[in-house]
Amino acid sequence: MQSSKQAIADSSTKLLKKEETTISLDNSRPGRSGLDELVPSRYALKVGEIDVMVVSDGVLSLPGAMLGHNVDPAVRGAWLENNFLPPDVLEWALNVVVVKSGDRTILIDAGLGADPDLNLPRAGRLIQRLEAAGIDLTSVTDVVLTHLHMDHIGGLLVGGVRGPAASRPADPSSGGRG
Repeated sequence: MQSSKQAIADSSTKLLKKEETTISLDNSRPGRSGLDELVPSRYALKVGEIDVMVVSDGVLSLPGAMLGHNVDPAVRGAWLENNFLPPDVLEWALNVVVVKSGDRTILIDAGLGADPDLNLPRAGRLIQRLEAAGIDLTSVTDVVLTHLHMDHIGGLLVGGVRGPAASRPADPSSGGRG
Protein backbone atom coordinates (compact mmCIF):
# COMPACT_ATOMS: atom_id res chain seq x y z
CA MET A 1 0.00 0.00 0.00
CA GLN A 2 1.30 3.41 -0.97
CA SER A 3 1.96 5.84 1.86
CA SER A 4 -0.02 9.10 1.94
CA LYS A 5 3.20 11.13 1.67
CA GLN A 6 4.18 9.23 -1.47
CA ALA A 7 0.68 9.67 -2.94
CA ILE A 8 0.89 13.44 -2.35
CA ALA A 9 4.35 13.58 -3.91
CA ASP A 10 3.13 11.60 -6.95
CA SER A 11 0.08 13.82 -7.42
CA SER A 12 2.24 16.97 -7.10
CA THR A 13 4.56 15.64 -9.80
CA LYS A 14 1.60 14.92 -12.08
CA LEU A 15 0.23 18.41 -11.43
CA LEU A 16 3.57 20.01 -12.26
CA LYS A 17 3.81 18.05 -15.49
CA LYS A 18 0.27 19.08 -16.41
CA GLU A 19 1.06 22.74 -15.63
CA GLU A 20 4.01 22.67 -18.01
CA THR A 21 1.72 21.74 -20.87
CA THR A 22 -1.07 24.23 -20.04
CA ILE A 23 0.90 27.26 -18.90
CA SER A 24 -0.36 29.59 -21.63
CA LEU A 25 -3.81 30.41 -22.98
CA ASP A 26 -2.17 31.42 -26.26
CA ASN A 27 -1.44 28.26 -28.24
CA SER A 28 1.17 30.02 -30.37
CA ARG A 29 3.47 30.29 -27.34
CA PRO A 30 2.88 27.16 -25.24
CA GLY A 31 5.02 26.75 -22.16
CA ARG A 32 6.75 30.11 -22.52
CA SER A 33 7.97 31.22 -19.12
CA GLY A 34 7.94 34.77 -17.81
CA LEU A 35 10.64 37.27 -18.64
CA ASP A 36 13.62 36.93 -16.28
CA GLU A 37 11.60 35.10 -13.63
CA LEU A 38 12.84 32.33 -11.37
CA VAL A 39 9.41 30.70 -11.15
CA PRO A 40 6.33 30.97 -13.38
CA SER A 41 4.14 33.92 -12.49
CA ARG A 42 0.98 32.22 -13.70
CA TYR A 43 -0.99 29.03 -13.39
CA ALA A 44 -3.38 27.86 -16.09
CA LEU A 45 -6.07 25.23 -16.09
CA LYS A 46 -9.03 24.18 -18.18
CA VAL A 47 -12.57 24.03 -16.83
CA GLY A 48 -14.51 22.21 -19.52
CA GLU A 49 -14.07 24.33 -22.65
CA ILE A 50 -13.03 27.42 -20.65
CA ASP A 51 -9.38 28.41 -20.14
CA VAL A 52 -8.61 29.97 -16.77
CA MET A 53 -5.28 31.54 -15.87
CA VAL A 54 -4.22 33.05 -12.55
CA VAL A 55 -1.60 35.73 -13.22
CA SER A 56 0.57 37.30 -10.53
CA ASP A 57 0.62 41.08 -10.32
CA GLY A 58 3.46 40.76 -7.82
CA VAL A 59 3.81 40.93 -4.07
CA LEU A 60 2.84 43.70 -1.70
CA SER A 61 4.89 43.91 1.49
CA LEU A 62 2.66 45.03 4.35
CA PRO A 63 3.47 45.65 8.01
CA GLY A 64 2.76 42.48 10.00
CA ALA A 65 0.58 44.49 12.38
CA MET A 66 -1.97 44.97 9.57
CA LEU A 67 -2.93 41.32 9.95
CA GLY A 68 -5.36 41.04 12.82
CA HIS A 69 -4.69 44.62 13.90
CA ASN A 70 -7.29 44.32 16.69
CA VAL A 71 -5.65 41.21 18.18
CA ASP A 72 -3.23 41.21 21.08
CA PRO A 73 0.24 41.55 19.46
CA ALA A 74 1.52 38.54 21.44
CA VAL A 75 -1.31 36.35 20.08
CA ARG A 76 -0.68 37.58 16.52
CA GLY A 77 3.07 37.02 16.92
CA ALA A 78 2.54 33.46 18.19
CA TRP A 79 0.14 32.70 15.31
CA LEU A 80 2.60 34.03 12.74
CA GLU A 81 5.44 32.05 14.31
CA ASN A 82 3.35 28.87 14.33
CA ASN A 83 2.73 29.38 10.62
CA PHE A 84 6.43 30.02 9.89
CA LEU A 85 5.74 33.64 8.96
CA PRO A 86 7.85 36.63 9.98
CA PRO A 87 6.20 38.92 12.57
CA ASP A 88 7.20 42.20 10.96
CA VAL A 89 6.21 41.86 7.27
CA LEU A 90 3.29 40.19 5.56
CA GLU A 91 4.03 39.28 1.93
CA TRP A 92 0.63 39.65 0.25
CA ALA A 93 0.35 37.95 -3.15
CA LEU A 94 -1.58 39.99 -5.72
CA ASN A 95 -3.31 37.86 -8.35
CA VAL A 96 -5.63 38.47 -11.27
CA VAL A 97 -7.65 35.91 -13.22
CA VAL A 98 -7.98 35.75 -17.02
CA VAL A 99 -10.83 33.67 -18.44
CA LYS A 100 -10.97 32.76 -22.11
CA SER A 101 -14.26 31.39 -23.34
CA GLY A 102 -15.11 31.32 -27.03
CA ASP A 103 -14.28 34.72 -28.47
CA ARG A 104 -14.28 36.43 -25.04
CA THR A 105 -11.18 37.18 -22.97
CA ILE A 106 -12.27 38.30 -19.52
CA LEU A 107 -9.95 39.99 -17.05
CA ILE A 108 -11.18 39.56 -13.48
CA ASP A 109 -9.71 42.51 -11.58
CA ALA A 110 -6.99 44.73 -13.01
CA GLY A 111 -4.20 44.57 -10.47
CA LEU A 112 -2.47 47.37 -8.62
CA GLY A 113 -1.11 49.31 -11.57
CA ALA A 114 2.41 50.60 -11.93
CA ASP A 115 2.33 54.06 -10.34
CA PRO A 116 6.00 54.87 -9.60
CA ASP A 117 4.91 57.22 -6.80
CA LEU A 118 3.69 54.20 -4.80
CA ASN A 119 7.26 52.86 -4.55
CA LEU A 120 6.21 49.20 -4.72
CA PRO A 121 9.03 47.55 -6.67
CA ARG A 122 7.62 44.01 -6.38
CA ALA A 123 4.02 44.83 -7.40
CA GLY A 124 2.23 46.27 -10.41
CA ARG A 125 3.63 43.78 -12.91
CA LEU A 126 0.38 42.62 -14.50
CA ILE A 127 0.92 44.10 -17.96
CA GLN A 128 4.38 42.53 -18.29
CA ARG A 129 3.11 39.19 -17.00
CA LEU A 130 0.14 39.19 -19.37
CA GLU A 131 2.55 39.88 -22.24
CA ALA A 132 4.83 37.06 -21.06
CA ALA A 133 1.77 34.76 -21.12
CA GLY A 134 1.01 35.82 -24.70
CA ILE A 135 -2.07 37.87 -23.79
CA ASP A 136 -2.33 41.20 -25.58
CA LEU A 137 -4.30 43.85 -23.68
CA THR A 138 -6.23 44.67 -26.85
CA SER A 139 -7.59 41.10 -26.84
CA VAL A 140 -9.38 41.67 -23.51
CA THR A 141 -13.11 41.95 -24.27
CA ASP A 142 -14.45 42.33 -20.72
CA VAL A 143 -13.22 43.47 -17.31
CA VAL A 144 -14.98 42.27 -14.15
CA LEU A 145 -14.15 43.98 -10.86
CA THR A 146 -14.72 41.99 -7.68
CA HIS A 147 -14.46 45.11 -5.53
CA LEU A 148 -12.89 48.56 -5.65
CA HIS A 149 -9.72 48.28 -3.56
CA MET A 150 -6.72 49.82 -5.28
CA ASP A 151 -4.99 46.44 -5.74
CA HIS A 152 -8.00 45.38 -7.87
CA ILE A 153 -8.62 48.56 -9.93
CA GLY A 154 -5.27 50.38 -10.05
CA GLY A 155 -4.36 48.67 -13.31
CA LEU A 156 -7.24 50.45 -15.02
CA LEU A 157 -5.60 53.79 -14.26
CA VAL A 158 -2.30 52.99 -16.00
CA GLY A 159 -1.51 54.88 -19.19
CA GLY A 160 -2.03 52.71 -22.26
CA VAL A 161 -4.70 50.55 -20.64
CA ARG A 162 -7.74 52.78 -21.13
CA GLY A 163 -6.92 53.33 -24.80
CA PRO A 164 -7.25 49.72 -26.00
CA ALA A 165 -10.54 49.19 -24.15
CA ALA A 166 -12.02 52.54 -25.19
CA SER A 167 -11.00 52.18 -28.85
CA ARG A 168 -13.01 49.01 -29.46
CA PRO A 169 -16.48 49.53 -30.89
CA ALA A 170 -19.39 48.42 -28.74
CA ASP A 171 -20.68 44.92 -29.47
CA PRO A 172 -24.19 45.44 -30.93
CA SER A 173 -25.35 42.10 -29.51
CA SER A 174 -24.56 43.31 -25.98
CA GLY A 175 -27.18 46.06 -26.03
CA GLY A 176 -24.59 48.83 -26.47
CA ARG A 177 -22.20 47.62 -23.79
CA GLY A 178 -18.54 47.38 -24.90
